[in-house]
Amino acid sequence: DITTTTATGNGNITDLGSPNPGQHGVCWNTTGTPTIADSNTTQGAVSATGAFTSNITGLSPNTTYYVRAYATNTEGTAYGNQVSFTTGTQPPANAPPTVTTQAVTDITTTTATAHGNITDLGSPDPTAHGFCWGTSHNPDLSGDYYDNGAASTTGTYTSIISGVSAGTQYYVRAYATNTEGTTYGNEVSFTTRAAAIPTLNEWGMILFMALAGWIAIFNLKRKYE
Repeated sequence: DITTTTATGNGNITDLGSPNPGQHGVCWNTTGTPTIADSNTTQGAVSATGAFTSNITGLSPNTTYYVRAYATNTEGTAYGNQVSFTTGTQPPANAPPTVTTQAVTDITTTTATAHGNITDLGSPDPTAHGFCWGTSHNPDLSGDYYDNGAASTTGTYTSIISGVSAGTQYYVRAYATNTEGTTYGNEVSFTTRAAAIPTLNEWGMILFMALAGWIAIFNLKRKYE
């Protein structure tokens, strides 16, 4: 149960000695061969052999400690074998989030689906995340963007990019914002589909409708002349 500032010490009294111990626990330091003159726990008298645990507290992050169990009676203090452990690294009090950008999918003439991944929330959690895009490299929040809102867990997310032009190349970056600032992911690009060119039949229909309109206008004009 090792954290940045705490751990659980485990010991075992295999023989009570005589008389019974009036005190037992664990002791620790950063230099080795700890004694009760160092930091220690006091768990009181003992009347039976067996395992016990002690809460080791007040530690420093990213530090190696040496631990020994002990038991004391009127004949003196006995120590167990020495073990060591290293506490965890303290994360920064505040840190920006981390995001990546994946390939864009579902591309049409005017829309597309952007994909991103929050790999680290940072601290505190992001208040906004989404995508920004544009026709120039390295798009940011000064241009077009979509905000998916706050985030409380890491993982993938998507947003619909809309209002883009047909047959145009765009650049996209995921982003996430907390009090430490805005972090952008890697840049990806996509090109919207070109506008469809009418087929011969469609051109025929367009010409027919245009001709019909002109005939209607011509007949209406003759009616009132």
